[in-house]
Amino acid sequence: MNKNIDIKNLKIAKRYSHALAQSAENNIDEILNNLKAINEVIFENADLKTFFLHPVISLKDKKETLKNALENKINVLTLNFIETLLDENRFQIFRTIYELFKKEANIIKNNQEVEIISAVNINENLKKQLEEKLKTKLNKNIIPNYTQNENIIGGFIIKIEDKIIDLSLKNKFETLKKY
Repeated sequence: MNKNIDIKNLKIAKRYSHALAQSAENNIDEILNNLKAINEVIFENADLKTFFLHPVISLKDKKETLKNALENKINVLTLNFIETLLDENRFQIFRTIYELFKKEANIIKNNQEVEIISAVNINENLKKQLEEKLKTKLNKNIIPNYTQNENIIGGFIIKIEDKIIDLSLKNKFETLKKY
């Protein structure tokens, strides 16, 4: 499970992300980029995160700061959505909403995020072949995320949501040890 997803507020976050996805229509990419930027700016900056989540700071100050920083820089729908989260005291679940919105956007756009872990850096030709095979197999557009882990010795580990396809040498050696 993604570390940015708050399990206890999952049901509420799903409602918000779904409502935003339904409202987004043709602006799904723009709104996704807006949410990504807000996530990076606010939640990866300790001072801003504290400011927006602090219960003593007034709603008026939070909304004013938000408008000054983001007005005319992000989609109006996104700005209104963030203000709604602030109004309804739900801004603390923003990251969960953002992660769920990414999933909904991927469904709408027929995309699939895939994590591909290898022991060494994969050349562009092999990346292209892997992505084409996955695209054909899943019948979706592939959004790959490549990482390296020398511990797998060789081969690949492919993660698709909660499924893991372990084609690593380490896994093959572990299997041989059992016999």
